[in-house]
Amino acid sequence: MNLFYFSLSVFFILGSLLEFYLTRKEMSNYYDVKDFKSSLFLMFGGLFFDLIIKIPAIYLLIKLYDYSIFPMGYKWWTWILCYVFWDLIIYIEHYLEHNVRFMWAIHVNHHSSPHMNLSTALRSGVFKAGYRYFFWIIPIAIGFPVPMFLVVYGNGKIWAFFSHSQRLGDWKILEKFTITPSHHIIHHSYNEQNLNKNFGETFLFWDKLFGTFKQSNDPLLFGINESVDPTNYKEVVFHEFDNMKRDLSQTTKWSKKLQIIFGKPI
Repeated sequence: MNLFYFSLSVFFILGSLLEFYLTRKEMSNYYDVKDFKSSLFLMFGGLFFDLIIKIPAIYLLIKLYDYSIFPMGYKWWTWILCYVFWDLIIYIEHYLEHNVRFMWAIHVNHHSSPHMNLSTALRSGVFKAGYRYFFWIIPIAIGFPVPMFLVVYGNGKIWAFFSHSQRLGDWKILEKFTITPSHHIIHHSYNEQNLNKNFGETFLFWDKLFGTFKQSNDPLLFGINESVDPTNYKEVVFHEFDNMKRDLSQTTKWSKKLQIIFGKPI
C-alpha cells in the first residue's frame, strides 16, 4: 500500500511536469514556475503530516472493521459499491471544508493558486490528515474492508487529478455523469455566482441531488478572493489560521468563539 501511494505521488508530479512542458509555448500563462514549486511544497508538507497520522489511524480503522455491521469482503460488486459510497463521503467532506471555518482554514491551501492546471491538484491541505480519517469511520464501520477503501481512495484521486486540467478539454458523454475539468474549474473559481458549487470528486449526481451543481460559460477567476501570495508557503498554509486568531481575540464570548471556529468562513 505504501508503494501504491508513493507511485501515485510520482505519477502526479510527472503528469504535472508533462503538462507544463506541453503547454509552455502554446499557453504561456497556464503555468507559473514559482506557483508550481509552491504546489510541490504543499504536496510534500501534506504527505509528511499525513504519514504521522496515517499509521495509528489505519491501525484503529482495522480494529474497527472487526466490529463492523455488515462485513462485505472482496466481492466484485463490493468494489463498485465502495467506490460510490466513498465518493459520497468525499462530497460530504468537501462540502464541509467550504462551510466549516476551521476546515476551510486547512482546505483553502488547495484553492490558493490563481492557476488551474494539473499542478493545482498537488496543493494539498497540509493539515488535512487531522480530520480526513474521521470521515473514513463510517464506511469501515458499515463493513467495507480497510485495504479496499484505501485502493478505492487512491484510484479516486487519479480521477480528481485529471479534473484539474483545462487542457484536456471536453470529455464527451462523461460530461453528463461525472466531474470533469469543465465542472471542476467552476468549483475553483471565486466568481461570486460559482462559490460553493460542484463539490463532487467523480460522480456528478451528488451535486445535482443536493443542489450544488453549476454550469457556466462566464470568464473565470481562479484562486481566492483574498490578498495572499500563492508562492509564499507560510502565508498560504497559515493565513486563514491567522485570520481566525485575529477574530477570536476580538471577542470574549465562548458562543462567538465557537461560531468563529465552526461557523461558515467569512
